[in-house]
Parts: sequence; structure tokens; C-alpha cells
Amino acid sequence: MVGMRLEKRILIVDDDDPIRALLVTVLRRRGFPADSARNGVEAVELLASCRYSLVVLDLMMPRMNGYEVLDHIGGMPLTTRPLVLVLTAGLGQRTFDTSFVVGTIQKPFDIELLVDTVAGCLVAAEGHPQHEGCREELPTVQERPPEPN
Repeated sequence: MVGMRLEKRILIVDDDDPIRALLVTVLRRRGFPADSARNGVEAVELLASCRYSLVVLDLMMPRMNGYEVLDHIGGMPLTTRPLVLVLTAGLGQRTFDTSFVVGTIQKPFDIELLVDTVAGCLVAAEGHPQHEGCREELPTVQERPPEPN
């Protein structure tokens, strides 16, 4: 595995631009490699090109919702499957596959609590060797072109 780097990378998936930008910024400032996706389609594309230790996943999104992303992740091989921390604004009780969904955080959330939870998840997570297609640093939220309606 020449040229591969081992890291605990995080994927933030949320259609709310300010929330996504806040999470990526705060996590990167704390030294965590963090990428972002605006919807489930982008998340699945990133999951194919990078190996993530943790996905912070909103449930209610356009194009492909969080439940569909969970189905996709559940179908991944155990050796490449990331842990998932679900973000939700909904109040209903949900049951998730606890073999990879490590918890839920209710919106609105306390940013310090969320960052501490992410850090705790990463302690338990495996670092993954990155694929050649996984760039050192993905574009920030502001660098991406707006999503067509």
C-alpha cells in the first residue's frame, strides 16, 4: 500500500448549509479530517472514493434521505463500514442497526457535546487506509458550486 495514509476521517452529511459548514469548520479546527456532502447522493459518491471512520448523518434530506444512506452503509462490507452518528430534528422514536449506528443527536444540538461525541466515537473507530481517489482535503462548503434545484 505505497502512498496510502491511515486516518480517521469524518463525513458530515446534511442539506442545511450553515449546519454543515459549522460542523466541518469546528471539526477541522480540532484536527479531525472532515469532508461534507449536501445529500445522500453526494454521500454515497464520497463513500465510494474515501474510507470514513465516522459519518454524521442527517435523516431528512432531498435526493436521497438519511434512511437510504443507512441502507447503503448497512450493505457495505464490515471491514469498510463506518460508524454512524445520526442527527435528527424529528421527535419520533427510531430503531437503528446498532452494529454501526452508535447514537443519535437531536437538533438543535450543543456543538461542544456533538464534538465530544464525535471524538469519543473516533476513539472506538478504526483508522482506514485511504484510496488514491480520496484527496488530502476536499473543498470547503463555500468552494462547492450551488446544488441545482
